[in-house]
Amino acid sequence: MIKFSKLLKTAVATTALLFTFSVTSKAAETKPTPISPVTVLDSKTNNDGSGFLNDKSYGVLSPRVIELKHQTDPKNNGKLLITFEQVITKKQSQSGKHPVFPIYESDDHGQTWKWLSNVSETHRQGWGKTNCPQLYELPQKVGDMPKGTVVLAGCATPNDLSNVELELDKSTDAGQSWNYESTIATGGQNPADQIGDDPIWEPFLTVSNNKLLCFYSDETDNTISRSQTLVHRATVDGTNWGNTVVDGATNNDTRNRPGMPTVASIGNGQYAMTFESTGGARVKITDNIEKWDANNKGTNIASGNNPYIVTLHNGEIAYNDGNNDVAVFKDKSVITTNNAISHATRYKSKTGTAYNRQLVTLSNGMLLIANGGSLHSDNKIQVETIDVGDTAQQGKVTIHYVDQNGKQLAPDDTISGVIGTNFDVTGKTNKAISGYTLQGVTAGQNSLTGNFGADPIEVTVTYNPVTSGGGSTVTTPSSSSSSSSSSSSTVVSSSSSSTTSSSTNTNESSSSSTTSTEASTSKKVAPFKVVAKKALYRYSSPQFTKANRIKGYAQKTITKAPVFKVVGTTKSTNGALRYRLSDGSYITAKKGYTTKLYLTKKVNTLKVINAKGTWEYRSTKAVKKNAVKHLKKGTVVTVKKIVKIGTTTKYQLTNGHYVTGNRQYVKAQI
Repeated sequence: MIKFSKLLKTAVATTALLFTFSVTSKAAETKPTPISPVTVLDSKTNNDGSGFLNDKSYGVLSPRVIELKHQTDPKNNGKLLITFEQVITKKQSQSGKHPVFPIYESDDHGQTWKWLSNVSETHRQGWGKTNCPQLYELPQKVGDMPKGTVVLAGCATPNDLSNVELELDKSTDAGQSWNYESTIATGGQNPADQIGDDPIWEPFLTVSNNKLLCFYSDETDNTISRSQTLVHRATVDGTNWGNTVVDGATNNDTRNRPGMPTVASIGNGQYAMTFESTGGARVKITDNIEKWDANNKGTNIASGNNPYIVTLHNGEIAYNDGNNDVAVFKDKSVITTNNAISHATRYKSKTGTAYNRQLVTLSNGMLLIANGGSLHSDNKIQVETIDVGDTAQQGKVTIHYVDQNGKQLAPDDTISGVIGTNFDVTGKTNKAISGYTLQGVTAGQNSLTGNFGADPIEVTVTYNPVTSGGGSTVTTPSSSSSSSSSSSSTVVSSSSSSTTSSSTNTNESSSSSTTSTEASTSKKVAPFKVVAKKALYRYSSPQFTKANRIKGYAQKTITKAPVFKVVGTTKSTNGALRYRLSDGSYITAKKGYTTKLYLTKKVNTLKVINAKGTWEYRSTKAVKKNAVKHLKKGTVVTVKKIVKIGTTTKYQLTNGHYVTGNRQYVKAQI
């Protein structure tokens, strides 16, 4: 994944000016290599020799893939989820099993896949999940479902197919677990190979006008033989669905049997719908996604059936069906001409044509093809990507620097990158601002690392003005020494170190209480800074429970360990001593976990331990004009005396100059 450079080290020299511009960095973009066909699941692995239920000749079919882009936890952005029909065998049915919609995930843009979960039928006892699953990630809140909720529409039936419901299930944890949300529509008998018994199937989901829309094929009108219509229903809350709206009808013509709708926004406020009908695939256009001319049979776009249409990031249209390879329309105006596919640029698929094949526009600029094979074979679920000349989709993270009143103190830092690629802005939350001390990350602290998404990520870092006797932030003589100032208050934010692994043992879980009220022993102290010596957690309450954890910090060498500003002490309900930090969070005060940032004892010699070295100054005031000599790592100096300045210490050398007593730059030499 793409990594980003560390924050520029130059400190901002003034706070009087309100900055209104941003410092932006952007990762270099390289077009990925197309992925050769990858098998997600071979139905032969599920074939026990007893034959598939209801005499179906296939074990898997109709794959559907989504790319996550709106996740609350940024690490899930860019993940791919796939589901498909998975037919159980007769032997499995006889043992009481029912089919499910399996969910597999890929965190490398489709190159590898692993099983994640199953969507099982929970609404109707004794039923299973059977036909045409459709995945969709909500780009906005709908009812009680927040943005980023993954929803799945699909048919649920008993094993004998005697009834059918089109249901909506949801996942709020990126596909790991699922819950029934609502029933979109109900039908009648849904046989395996026979048509005319009231089934409903082939859903397609999208959001528009603050509604979740579900388009599907409906065979419940038996006034016309072999009837099937294109319809949709809408919901504003995810639970209650509106009346059925007819989008395409048979028009009393049994040869016209529209089905398998897919819809794409094609710009200029217009939408295109593709669907299959007797004689081939068709397309029609509307200016209102909720109003289609039901009497309009559409224009033949190609000779194939089970079509699928998507709009690329560059505005072009990609199309495929069961008979043809992928077609890309650079001129959108031609898609409503007869046999429009003849005007398109054609691209070969290595997985080949298939029944109900899907196209997905990935954020990295590649077009993914999900292929489930034909209706008459032991199928494989396969994916591949091809390059059709699309552009990548960008995301961004912005870091704001403000004082306690929200006033901007420095230019925003903005980094951008392809959705699904990695970012880490931890280092950018340590910016030194003259005249201010770092309070900490006050908003967006859970989004310092992760993957870019479609939604901008905002991080706010807050500073407090330096008060009398509290020291000052300094700018060192050169960029090579900007972090080695001997009176530096370039304090590492309490949320800036890398997270510990889940196996870290801090011996801190000393209370099962979840109350956030401080004990009566809480008291303020003169602020001082400590540096971590062991792995530890930062908590939102003096009661150290997993639920109260804010962030974990791995054990690091002293020069790179996280630094915390302590402003008070308190005790947990069982008497364990805690440090209260400047941002209102808590860490352990247990001996051995932290030590004061500055040396406090007189020593004879000091050794420079920081890779960037440190500086000698003419006086205790560490400013550029007072800098005398840069000391490289490993340099040993002789000490005359220790000088305490507020909560910091300096050491006067035998040559009369001064160096910092900061443990991250020097240590006592024995």
